[in-house]
Amino acid sequence: MEQEITIESKSKMTISLWLLFFVFGWLSSLFGQLEEEEPIPEQTKTGTDAISLFLGGLPVKEHDSALLYAYEKSQTWQQYAQLLEKQWQKRDSWSWTPIRVFSENKITKLDDPYLPVFYPFSGPDFMFALALFPFASTYVLASRESAGNCPDLESVKTFERTFPLILASLHSYFKAGYFVTKELRQDLPMLGGNVPLFLIMIVRSGGRVVDCKTMGSRAIIRFYSKGKLKTLYYFQSDLSNGGFEGSLMNFLSSLGPFNTVIKSASYLLHGSNFSSLREFLLSHSEMIIQDDSGIPYRYLVAGGRNVELFGVYTPPLNIFKEFYQKDLEEAFAQQKTEPLPFGFGYKWNPKEAGLIVSLKTH
Repeated sequence: MEQEITIESKSKMTISLWLLFFVFGWLSSLFGQLEEEEPIPEQTKTGTDAISLFLGGLPVKEHDSALLYAYEKSQTWQQYAQLLEKQWQKRDSWSWTPIRVFSENKITKLDDPYLPVFYPFSGPDFMFALALFPFASTYVLASRESAGNCPDLESVKTFERTFPLILASLHSYFKAGYFVTKELRQDLPMLGGNVPLFLIMIVRSGGRVVDCKTMGSRAIIRFYSKGKLKTLYYFQSDLSNGGFEGSLMNFLSSLGPFNTVIKSASYLLHGSNFSSLREFLLSHSEMIIQDDSGIPYRYLVAGGRNVELFGVYTPPLNIFKEFYQKDLEEAFAQQKTEPLPFGFGYKWNPKEAGLIVSLKTH
């Protein structure tokens, strides 16, 4: 996600409104894993969950929040909900639905699909990690973008100013399947950070939010998905050498074995400035699912990992052309893989996309 690509200029949104302020909720520093199966309690249907549904363009029941129920009668919300629904369904059919099917048929048979998931350079993207590893209970996301704030009912009262910011923030994501760093730096500060987008993705994927808390550069969101209590941890973090070796690395180490997702990562792991993260992932991650912008193929092979390739290899985009990998291209040719049913990373066209899955050997 840490790319500097500029896609075509954003479409002008039909809702001409301004800005939303969110209120900080502070979190106790305890980050515990919660994995028990249990029915969704009544309190998850109110509070942050109702606000998340509202921001996600989904209906809120009157007995859950009379205020949000009334707001959803407005033309502004209904227009926003229609626009969001249309764009969401397109991206879901292009990416997340075929990824879920692919994961069920391929990924879950390669390694333990219940392990925690780490997604470096994620930005506000939660959907790809959730689609690839739907059975996980713990997700850890990290990038340079601000965690932001958890919305409350008072902040939602300015919803007319918020909806254009949400649509603008998601524009490139819906169009190409990844966020553009330059655009995020413009949109996210006004929106209030990554957290509102995480909440939207959770409820639109069928989840129900239990609670949302932030503390400084971190956020924790607990939610139910298919009767399973799950936790999303977000770290605003410098992932380069000298920045990664701190609280994030310690937290990941405390999880035990985990799986990793890397996509649209600006080929940062190809350079020496991110060698600490690269070496940590090679030694600690059971499974790494990535595009070619992740860990170079030569490091995967040298690390003794078992590598499976899906799709095809096509050279990087022109602005990343120096990261062409001849050995990876040859490996794809030797395996004679079939095209992926979805785009991934910078290659939004399935006919040009490749997926690299490497497994730690024991």
